[in-house]
Amino acid sequence: MSNSLRFKHILLILAGFCAIQPSIRQVHSCSVPVFRYALERWRPDPYKGIYIYRNEISQKDRAILDQLKQIASNPDYPLNLLLREVDVNTFPEEKLTDLLKGPSPDSLPVLAIWYPGQMGKSLPLWVVPPDSSFIRTLVDAPKRRQIAESLIKGDSVVWVFIPSGNTDKDERAEALMRRELDVALRTYKNAPFTILSGSQQKKLSYGFPILTLSSEDPAERVFVDLLLKSEPDLYEYTDQPMVFPVFGRGRVLGCLFGDYINEKNIREASAFLAGSCSCEVKELNPGFDLLMAAPWDMVVMNAFVEDTPLPELTGVMPDETVKQVETVASLETPEAKSIDSTTIAGRIAVPATAVPVTETRPVADKEWDTGILKIYGITLGSVLVVVAFGGYLLSHHRKKNS
Repeated sequence: MSNSLRFKHILLILAGFCAIQPSIRQVHSCSVPVFRYALERWRPDPYKGIYIYRNEISQKDRAILDQLKQIASNPDYPLNLLLREVDVNTFPEEKLTDLLKGPSPDSLPVLAIWYPGQMGKSLPLWVVPPDSSFIRTLVDAPKRRQIAESLIKGDSVVWVFIPSGNTDKDERAEALMRRELDVALRTYKNAPFTILSGSQQKKLSYGFPILTLSSEDPAERVFVDLLLKSEPDLYEYTDQPMVFPVFGRGRVLGCLFGDYINEKNIREASAFLAGSCSCEVKELNPGFDLLMAAPWDMVVMNAFVEDTPLPELTGVMPDETVKQVETVASLETPEAKSIDSTTIAGRIAVPATAVPVTETRPVADKEWDTGILKIYGITLGSVLVVVAFGGYLLSHHRKKNS
């Protein structure tokens, strides 16, 4: 199945969530748009990686690794990455082969990184020498920084546009996107949502900017890979313009390319992300998180409360979640121990004076969004009661007539 068809199926699934939303709202009503809910509550899923070396790390390579660890020491811009060191002389070869889904590289050291949840299950996203150039593009790049700034200031969805190089195709696709997104912006501005900020009500702002990403830009090679390797066949369609809607804390909904960049798909995606119809459990929603560093928690807690200017996202974006070497058994193998994703994601501690931003609905249970049963339990129970009662009536009717 091509990625474009997968995106269409995603929209159908989202429509299904919308269809059952009225009954869900009786359990726990949610009147907040998906993009805002994701920004406030959906922690970025962690990427995982291993630094593979033999015997000892040279002074030059140690300096590069220390550079990465130094980036990790700043807690203000958490990066959703967990990194460990592996010495091939002390780590079982069969386990390393299973992790890499292939033989160990002949030339070491290398840095292997996986998409969230894929370590030990699929090929790494990268297996590359950890040179300074790659490390810089890995942790900091202009376009990802621009996306973070845009989402933090209140834009609903950033539509990342990758041109194909065919001028006619690219211009048609971009013109169509701008037209449809202008319509979406006017629509949602006329019916804005209101959220509670402390004791005050404030209206959400809306924005649907288009960010153009060149696949030929060396500074963006990591970002392009993140997008195009998210599905196994996307590199086959680079002769077509592509668009990736990004929302929340850098979550990508999916990919549209070529003729699938059309009015219907853009409208449906915009309606889902900017509308109140949603499933609040992140794991039940489609998409994947970008590898990105940004002060998500601080901005969410402070931006609507104090109306203070946002910190400028400049320079190298550090990562407090990159860890030093731990025990070999903690690597994600069949024998591995589970890892707390909260620790990996590296949330920033909320100042004691910060007032959480809440929605206009009452929140009876702060942990309601941690499990599907709490959301659907009452609805499912009601359905079962109706079915059981209907069965009883049918059985009673049959006995009466027999």
